[in-house]
Amino acid sequence: MRWIPAARSGRWWVYAGVSSLVVTVLIWIIRFMVLGQPFTGTLAFRFLLLAVILSFLFSFMGWLGACRLWLLSNIGLAAGLILMAVYSRDMTGWEDLISFLVFLQATAAGFVLGLVVEVIMLIVRASKK
Repeated sequence: MRWIPAARSGRWWVYAGVSSLVVTVLIWIIRFMVLGQPFTGTLAFRFLLLAVILSFLFSFMGWLGACRLWLLSNIGLAAGLILMAVYSRDMTGWEDLISFLVFLQATAAGFVLGLVVEVIMLIVRASKK
């Protein structure tokens, strides 16, 4: 995992910015193109805020030194985007809300899995000392 920056490196903020842009564009594509919802500035801005908050939260964890948490959280985020795109096909009404909830659940699952892995690694390091 040499491409993952060291703790307290400034590259984490570059990763956060790039991740914010990519996640925002992907959410917009899924919601406004795949689902065919009408584009509204308010909704687009809310999706932008969601992407920025998630990306900077995950990168902040990496900046603190929890690189496994960052990696697994981003894997959960990517899986959530894929699941949202899959579940949003040919759906209207409540079903498009379900696709968004699946996105949030997959992202949360990646974050929780990352927390568990970081705690396990912390226990392993503490037991070696």
